[in-house]
Formats: sequence, C-alpha cells, structure tokens
Amino acid sequence: MATTDLAHELARTLKESEQFKHFLKSKEKVMSDANNHKMVREFQLKQWEIREAQMLEQEISEEKQQELERLYSLVSINPAAREYLQAEFEVSCMVNDIQKIIGEAIQDAMPIGFEDMNP
Repeated sequence: MATTDLAHELARTLKESEQFKHFLKSKEKVMSDANNHKMVREFQLKQWEIREAQMLEQEISEEKQQELERLYSLVSINPAAREYLQAEFEVSCMVNDIQKIIGEAIQDAMPIGFEDMNP
C-alpha cells in the first residue's frame, strides 16, 4: 500500500474514532450557545497568550495569571465547556502520539545539522 494511501486511511480512522466524534459533538454543543462559545474562546485565547509568553521566556503578569484562573473556574463549572475542553485534550493527545510515532520513524531523515535534535 502506498504511503499516501496509508495517510488517507489514518485520516479516516481518526475521523471515525470515538474520541473525534465525541469532540465534534461537544464542540457543536458549545458553538450552539453564544455564552458558552464566548467563554471557551476567551479562555483559550488567554491560555494561548500565556503559553506564547512562556515560550518566548517573557514574564507573565499576576493580572494575566489571575484572569486565566478566573476563566478556568468559569469553564470548569460549565458542563458543556468542560466536556468540550476534555474532548479537545483527548484528540490533541491522540494527534500528538501519532506525530511522535511518525517523528521517531523518520528521525534518520533529519537534514544534516539537525541529527542531534530530540523529538
């Protein structure tokens, strides 16, 4: 079987997985309620902002940290938002595992100068 055929089969398998189906249902539930959608969006944007600052080794203000904690407390008590974030996490873990497997398989194909980098 050709490599691209296997990639298409993997994509189909991912879409048909229970984790992905659950993710889509929980996403639809959040998207159907404007308040839930806004709350999850604000939480994820703040989370992304803080992660980006951490990656750039920037200091995170106490105010930003408290805002993230406030948003987290809101999404954690909202069943639809909590379910969506958990489902998103599970799909993300599944995709990360697949990327790790592929990365390890092609490690020898790294360009010269990148051989010592760990995936």
